[in-house]
Amino acid sequence: MKILRRYALRELLTPFLISLLFFTFIFLVGNLVKLADLLINKGVSLLDILKILVLLIPKLLSFTLPTSALTAILLTFGGFAQNNEITAMKANGVNLLSVMVPVLLASFFLSLVSLFFNDQIQSRAQFAYRQAVKDLLLKRPMAYLEAGKFIKDFQDYIILTQRLEGNRLYDITIYQPQEEGKATRTIIAEWGEIISSSDDKTLTLKLYNGTSDEPNPDDPSVFYKLNFKTFELPPIHLGKEDPSKISKKAKDMSLDEILYRLKRDPEVIKNKGLRRELKAEFHKKISFSFAPFVFALVGLPLAVITRRGEAVISFSLAIGIVAFYYVFFVWSRAITLEGYLPPFVALWLPNLFMAGCGIFLIKRILAV
Repeated sequence: MKILRRYALRELLTPFLISLLFFTFIFLVGNLVKLADLLINKGVSLLDILKILVLLIPKLLSFTLPTSALTAILLTFGGFAQNNEITAMKANGVNLLSVMVPVLLASFFLSLVSLFFNDQIQSRAQFAYRQAVKDLLLKRPMAYLEAGKFIKDFQDYIILTQRLEGNRLYDITIYQPQEEGKATRTIIAEWGEIISSSDDKTLTLKLYNGTSDEPNPDDPSVFYKLNFKTFELPPIHLGKEDPSKISKKAKDMSLDEILYRLKRDPEVIKNKGLRRELKAEFHKKISFSFAPFVFALVGLPLAVITRRGEAVISFSLAIGIVAFYYVFFVWSRAITLEGYLPPFVALWLPNLFMAGCGIFLIKRILAV
């Protein structure tokens, strides 16, 4: 029995590593194209490109680790079933569950590793990535801009430009979201330019020939149109030298930081929406980390039932299961943020559903 267990675990290792490299590369491809454009066409240094690339990998691994675990299980146990090794085990009185238990334990251990990784490494890498993007924006603002794309890294502004030529932006639309319940301020200009300060700590966007929504002094919630020939936005502080100036988003925080803010931060205590967001992120980090375990619960019986160990079929089946799980997860987070269900219920629904399906399928194959 020990030989079979070791054999199963050993056979899983190689497809897991290959799948991990494959899926990570696939996820990186889209970013590589953009980074190559920054390097070749916009003069961004290779060191900056490599830094951003490295900081992207932890976020990608949080997705590719569970996907690779599922793919490896489908390939390995599908191959066992296709080559009649499962039949041989049953003929010799071997209980399939005894072969599956070590795989489930290994996937549970991988989930614990994933929990630590997502909590401590991925959250820090995510925050460092945002800092690196801010630095790039400060050093080469035109390199970061893209025509027809909303740019949300200019502090309180969302910028859209339709054309870029040299150091100039044309057909500019700028949105400045206001407090909840108030209309969004809009600024439109024919063209503009971004100017870096002499100390490399701020950026200034200077606009020409346009209109701006300005608050009515008698009622700040009401705006009136102001025509201008030149208009200069307040300097944008990017916090290049002081990381504390870049505020952490919920996804940048570790579990300890989220708990601290929930218990001690007066702003969070008063703001129900912010509390709900932080609680959702807290449960998301934990529940999402256990995706390898629930994928193993589903993948093991499914591989035996389908009896197909081909790479194409296994990869396709894995992508389908993962896509369903992630869509379910996004929906669960959405209903949490809307307040329909508490986070500790909604964000565990995908895991509970997958685990229930897996247990049902395991009972089915054991009964045969």
